[in-house]
Amino acid sequence: MQTRLTRRTGEAVPIDYEKMEEDRHRNEVRQVLKWRVEDKNKAHAYLNAVEQKRKHGMGAKLRKDVVEQWTLGNRGEPGDWRSTESTGTDKSETS
Repeated sequence: MQTRLTRRTGEAVPIDYEKMEEDRHRNEVRQVLKWRVEDKNKAHAYLNAVEQKRKHGMGAKLRKDVVEQWTLGNRGEPGDWRSTESTGTDKSETS
């Protein structure tokens, strides 16, 4: 596993690429949600372009997550990520 040095302590810590990709994806979803609030056409144009360019169903995953988050009430605020648990409640991301 690769490591990086922290700025504060200089300590070597592992790089979690899976977590980095999850964070990147969630940020992209939130950005599309913000665009959806501001200009519906801009959000749809972006999603259409992504679906054309990305392979392995990743564009469809982005659209699915955008629709799901919109349905749950997420409007793209920083750090807001909602999930439906078995109780049917929404949770926001704390990190």
